[in-house]
Amino acid sequence: MNIDAKIAGIYIRVSTFDQAREGFSLPEQEEKLKEFCNYKGYEIYKIYKDAGISAKDDKRPAYQQMIEDVKSKKINVVVALKLDRITRSVYDVEKLMKILNEYDCDLDCKDDDSNTITSNGKMYIRLTTAFSQNEIERCSERTKFGMVGAIKAGHIPNKTPIGFKRDNKKLVPDPLTKDIVIRMYDLYLEGKSYQAIANIYNKEQILGRTNWKDSTIQKIMTNELYKGDFVNGKRTKHPTYYENVVEGIVSKEKWDNCQYQTKRNARHYERTATYLFTNKLKCSVCGSFLGGKASTKKKTGKKYYYYKCKKCRTNYKEDDIRNGLLLQLYDLIKKDNMINKYYTPFIKSKIDNNTDEITKKIKDLEKQKDRIKSAYMQGIVKMNEFGNELKSIEYNIKELNKKLKEQKQYENFSFTTNDLLVLEDKERIDNIVNPEIMLENILNLVNSPREQMQKIIATYIDTIEVTKEQGKTKLLFIEYRKSFLADLVNYHNNYNVPYNWEIFEDESGIKIPMNHEGKTSAEAKAYFNKLQETISQDKLKLNYYETEADKELKDISFIPNGNNEKILRLIVLSDSKKYNDKTLRLGVITLDMESAVYSRLNKIKETKNELCYI
Repeated sequence: MNIDAKIAGIYIRVSTFDQAREGFSLPEQEEKLKEFCNYKGYEIYKIYKDAGISAKDDKRPAYQQMIEDVKSKKINVVVALKLDRITRSVYDVEKLMKILNEYDCDLDCKDDDSNTITSNGKMYIRLTTAFSQNEIERCSERTKFGMVGAIKAGHIPNKTPIGFKRDNKKLVPDPLTKDIVIRMYDLYLEGKSYQAIANIYNKEQILGRTNWKDSTIQKIMTNELYKGDFVNGKRTKHPTYYENVVEGIVSKEKWDNCQYQTKRNARHYERTATYLFTNKLKCSVCGSFLGGKASTKKKTGKKYYYYKCKKCRTNYKEDDIRNGLLLQLYDLIKKDNMINKYYTPFIKSKIDNNTDEITKKIKDLEKQKDRIKSAYMQGIVKMNEFGNELKSIEYNIKELNKKLKEQKQYENFSFTTNDLLVLEDKERIDNIVNPEIMLENILNLVNSPREQMQKIIATYIDTIEVTKEQGKTKLLFIEYRKSFLADLVNYHNNYNVPYNWEIFEDESGIKIPMNHEGKTSAEAKAYFNKLQETISQDKLKLNYYETEADKELKDISFIPNGNNEKILRLIVLSDSKKYNDKTLRLGVITLDMESAVYSRLNKIKETKNELCYI
């Protein structure tokens, strides 16, 4: 190379934003810079092109190649349209200047005074770069600010996760797939592991898939989006947490319970349905969770289950704990049955009335099915691809048709709040009139499969505090899952489904249901009349009274008429003038026990007559 000759490397770069803003197309830059080199008498060695790349850093293929050619002495002048085509970073420009100085290479920009040939040119480079760096930082701030606003409006930048869909770019629950996610959380709270849930989904081919993995389930279970929150920059040193940016698929209580359950499982490894109270029993002395163990009698082969506090070295028999819980478990099963039989269809009919959306989705899938068939016939897709795609589409159509059928069944479902409360009270009356039904149900519970009982305990009970007094097991405190109670409260608030308190006990220790919200005196009497009408065919008689009580129900002025009346329900009256911060005005519904005995005798007589007839 002639030491006086200027061998130029032309550098051109464009980002999409630059081209839209200023028309910096690559061909235009190339043409102008060739003319500039001709004017300056530079011999062109090579043209270096970086297309669609920002100048934020120097990790650009063509730019790096140009630097290598500078170091190899293949060029001794870098030519560009403007300095910001080469870099906008103060750090990178200083780095470039150092390299150019070390390898005797100049910089010459056509449309500004940036050059290394004069001292003014070098100063201009540093000033221009400082302004460019400032523009980058301001642009970054504007971008972050815009992203914050978008996230808060529900425009989540990540890929749409299962259970959600996009509605005008906003992330919203997808009524067609959200139940798949809800079921995952419920199964996990029942005691299933991530792998067990994946196995269930693979066996049932949920969404037509057989590749569900424990890692997939774990990712869904730990994603804050499912409770309505979002974490931006999870893998960075400074992630940002946004609350309530989308409508959650599960309640925050249920999501938090699952995370707490995961931490508990990390400390205890008995993850099996064999133990009824895995991760449930808490020592009242030291607060530790009890571990399970089992022994088998050689003669009978019967298994006995125990729980032990390792710190206090106290043992508890599982049978003692279970027997102490029978009444509470029976009550939970009643609630569970009531929810599944009545509340769930009622809620679904209110929430998931998406017949039109389901029908449209089925039509879209049918069209998709026709397209894949046509593609196969034309040889566009192979046999195995065609089979897998068709199988997935047919599965989705089948599931949607099932949902459509269920939805049509619910359309005629017109339960009111009072209808649902009446069902509860009628069942309660049946148990009073026919106590053998309750006894039979409790016996069935005692003899139920362990897996069934474990599922009930895992679903509704969070912890049971246990102790031993004079060698006998005592249950001090039972904490129910907040997610279960919160779901009922949310349903009540949003969809007018009844939620009861049960804090007042009658003389037998049986808890009496009390309405969560108050009714007017007229509404309470209307409810009483409706309930009376429902049981009138059984010749049963109800009574209605109004009375006062303190807010904690420790002092209630109403006393049932000896053994002749049993309290069925307490109703807070919201329109009473005597109502204040310390006093409650209550409506009291009781069952006349003489009519209950009479009704029972009549049923026995009817049963005998039927047996005689047979």
